[in-house]
Amino acid sequence: MTKKLFALILSCMLLIALFAGCSPGGGESSAPSKTESSKTSADASKEDSASTEEPYEVNFLYVVAKEGSNQGKVEQAVSDLAMKELNMKVHLIPMTFGTYFQQLPLMLAANEDLDLFPAMSNEFATYIESQYIVNCADYLDEAKDIISVLGEEEAFTPYIGDFLVGFAQMRERGYPVGLIVRQDLFQELGYKTEDFSVSTDDYNSYQQLTALFAKVKEAHPNITAVDGSDAIMGLMDNGWTDNLGSMFGVLEDYGQTTTVTNWFESEQYRTFCEIAREWYQAGYISQDIAVSQDDAIVRMKAGNCFSFFSYIKPNSAVEKESQCGYPLEIIPIGKGFKGTNGTNSCVYSIANASKDPRKAMKFLNWAYTSQEFMDLLNWGIEGEDWVKNEEGLATYPEGVDASSVGYHNDMGFIYPNQFITTPWVGNPVDIWEQYKEYNGSMMKSKAYGFTFDSSVVSTEMAQLNTVYEQYKKDLAFGVIDIESGLKDFNDALYAAGLQKVIDEKQKQLNEWLAAKEE
Repeated sequence: MTKKLFALILSCMLLIALFAGCSPGGGESSAPSKTESSKTSADASKEDSASTEEPYEVNFLYVVAKEGSNQGKVEQAVSDLAMKELNMKVHLIPMTFGTYFQQLPLMLAANEDLDLFPAMSNEFATYIESQYIVNCADYLDEAKDIISVLGEEEAFTPYIGDFLVGFAQMRERGYPVGLIVRQDLFQELGYKTEDFSVSTDDYNSYQQLTALFAKVKEAHPNITAVDGSDAIMGLMDNGWTDNLGSMFGVLEDYGQTTTVTNWFESEQYRTFCEIAREWYQAGYISQDIAVSQDDAIVRMKAGNCFSFFSYIKPNSAVEKESQCGYPLEIIPIGKGFKGTNGTNSCVYSIANASKDPRKAMKFLNWAYTSQEFMDLLNWGIEGEDWVKNEEGLATYPEGVDASSVGYHNDMGFIYPNQFITTPWVGNPVDIWEQYKEYNGSMMKSKAYGFTFDSSVVSTEMAQLNTVYEQYKKDLAFGVIDIESGLKDFNDALYAAGLQKVIDEKQKQLNEWLAAKEE
């Protein structure tokens, strides 16, 4: 038995069946049995449809690429579908990422009408402490399909203690890093991706990239060899370390250790800083990179950038090509692994402002199984914003393109279940099967399932974030001297309370590991 045990008493209309599973916070969680889970959303939908009760209106906040002219039509179509299947109306609250980070905190603080929203992991402790969200563990009897889709382990990773923050999206879980290159220039210089074998196991292998950038600069002096807001070590934060929710105390070596350390003092971090410094001084990196607000997509689309670093997944080339406007190739430079943050980085939570959290959970449960709902969120109105081609892939209707379409997001990764959406043209027909294989092939961190409760060191975390923002770009892009810069950075981190955070992470992790063995 673990050190904590809680039981959920299911509805008396259902058979009582409990099964235990380790929660990330060190306790045990209870969830519906497989027998009970066999009752599908469709069954529940029929019951709701036959109900004579007043329809419940769900306020669903979600992220969009931009708010298109057909937003109202999509909201009506979603509401009609939910009325038919759940006896619920739906009010969609679309936000771009920029609006999301500005407006969501205000909505939560003001207790505005809201049922469901995507919550970022760095805010979990704040949301719990401020009572902005409800404990989803209280409504697991309405989440059977979610648990079935995610699997018990992934469904229950967003626990902090006995508080279930929400449920993760169904998407890729690991974050290997790659260099995204323009195919035309890459081939012009006589390269193929097979020519490269770059790995964190051999730092000398990064000289292959140095040689590539040198050729780009020589052949095209007006094009920046490598650009963008993501530096290689910034991505390796998640690509090589299990950061346990923040970079202030990590498990190195793809999470294959259980000792929490300061990565900013590691030899690997220093090495990446030195590589970046070499590239910066050689002029391969844009000289204004530390202050530029443009990301790599913008610069490449403008024709000014040859390559940029990014997390990669099975369809990264297709995804980035549509954004950049150039055919692309990918040079892998990291293995990737499965850490809790890869699952918990964003989850769907129920707002405390919800007038009926149980119905909000019922709606979310339905969302994980409704392809029609997922396609509406992602692609808009079928026949108007998108159509299926002969392969069954989504594409623009005749006469419609990215500049004229009334609604189009291509942001399935932040919607409940990307794996049931209709894939966009350019992807393999079996892309979601490839994602499942990709997820299953990854090594797993020894701390997978552990979620750090940062509330006890909230002051220190705020101070550390301030220091990190001050130094991260200058070091990551090689703008300043590495020797003095690293010393000043680490001195400032420890002065801001880094050791206290590391000690607290280690304490909580040790308790979680011990509970798993009991």
